[in-house]
Amino acid sequence: MVYGLLIGGTVLITIVLNVLRLMTTPALNRWLLAGTSSLVVIWHGVLFDFYDLHWSVLLLIVTGLVCFHWKGMVTAILVGWILVYSQSGTLSFPLLLSYIFFGLGAALLFGYVKQLKRERSGRLRMLTASSRQLNVFREVSFTMQDTLDPDRLLQTILTSVTAGHGLGFNRSIIFFADLEKDSIYGVMGTGPMNPEDGFQIWEEITRQHYDLQGLIDEKETDSTHDEQLNERIRKMTIPFHGNHLFKQTLDSGRPLHVYASITDDPVLRMLHTDLQMDECTIFPLHHQGIPYGLLVIDNVVNKKPITPQKIDSVRPIAEQASLALHQTMLYQRIETLALRDGLTRLKNHRSFEQDLDVLFRECETDELSLIVMDIDHFKHFNDTNGHLAGNELLTRLASVIRRSVPDEQMAYRFGGEEFVVLLPQYDEVEAAQVAETIRSAVLGTNFMNGERQPGGQLTLSFGVASKHTLHEQSLEQLIECADQALYIAKSKGKNQVCRWEGVPL
Repeated sequence: MVYGLLIGGTVLITIVLNVLRLMTTPALNRWLLAGTSSLVVIWHGVLFDFYDLHWSVLLLIVTGLVCFHWKGMVTAILVGWILVYSQSGTLSFPLLLSYIFFGLGAALLFGYVKQLKRERSGRLRMLTASSRQLNVFREVSFTMQDTLDPDRLLQTILTSVTAGHGLGFNRSIIFFADLEKDSIYGVMGTGPMNPEDGFQIWEEITRQHYDLQGLIDEKETDSTHDEQLNERIRKMTIPFHGNHLFKQTLDSGRPLHVYASITDDPVLRMLHTDLQMDECTIFPLHHQGIPYGLLVIDNVVNKKPITPQKIDSVRPIAEQASLALHQTMLYQRIETLALRDGLTRLKNHRSFEQDLDVLFRECETDELSLIVMDIDHFKHFNDTNGHLAGNELLTRLASVIRRSVPDEQMAYRFGGEEFVVLLPQYDEVEAAQVAETIRSAVLGTNFMNGERQPGGQLTLSFGVASKHTLHEQSLEQLIECADQALYIAKSKGKNQVCRWEGVPL
């Protein structure tokens, strides 16, 4: 019966404790646990002889140690000793000493267990951080290997540093270094302008449940979140050879951790004033001694300190970004050489074929016109003035054409002394007007030795054809018709524009 009362009372106290602990704070939970342990001791003392009471006092000592550490343990020892005295009427100092030794042993054991837990938690945090970093590194590597587009590459770098599934910084910005123009200029950033904007962005990202790759894709298609930041940083231009920390970071090749709000450096003061930047880290982006730019990170929203461990986590991303930028720049240079005429810097024949193929398909129901132009008596010019002068003439003429067309990206050197211009959304009449504009600009330009040409000046002949006038809708026929119009212009005396119908304008 007595044991039943003890068990029933203990169960009841446990149930009440668990109900109350769900409704209170952690601090109050500790007091509830200590109080209920005292009740169990008292209940034990009421039901049993005091000689059995000291065994339940041990529970009170352990509870005090767990809840309130050393102070709780000492208090529990004194309270338990007094409870035993209240039951027995005798102060037993050997019993008190045994409680003290038990408490010390329990404290040592408890401290050892806590140390093991701390070490285990530390290792788990390190493993989690390393796993996360490796996952970010893997995602970024795949994305970087999958593109040579500079904008997507930069967006990948920035997002991997700031995303919650990435390294978790609040904001990151990339600056490019241009040695030829002696400038460092802002290119792209991701993150908020201020903490208020940051919380709104986080709420939306959390609601959408983006992973790292999904967030990279989303930012590539929708840049409205970063529009205000990008508008601000793209106005930032800094002298490359100035006396500032950006240049020092590029020269040293090592990350620099600084506080923008307490420095006299002009660049960091600008970042602090324009972007509310305080604690930040600057990473150099360079490869094989070539400086490509800088990556700047900060925590403008949550103000978390940037620890050495956090800086180390960004280093591999910055190094990989430098290599990816190096490869992208090389690819762009090679692509430029492959698709640009080396002499005139206009797009070449290969570019023309690629662009015409795309435009012909895109303008399936819209108009597309082609202008073909040829220098009159170019052989005479070369024979009279030499091929070097002929090259100078082609270069100067390319500049005139570039200034005279609606879009210079649609002007090409077709080969030799022949040039072409593509005009999407232009019919043959409008295209002929553009050709006439080029012809007039050529006549109004003073070309070296142009007076030695037949007629006393340099001239061009033009042929124009439009897609809707073709008998057969094909690229080949568009080029052939423009060539035939050019042939008619040549046969009718040169220095004129002819449409595909062959009517001089």
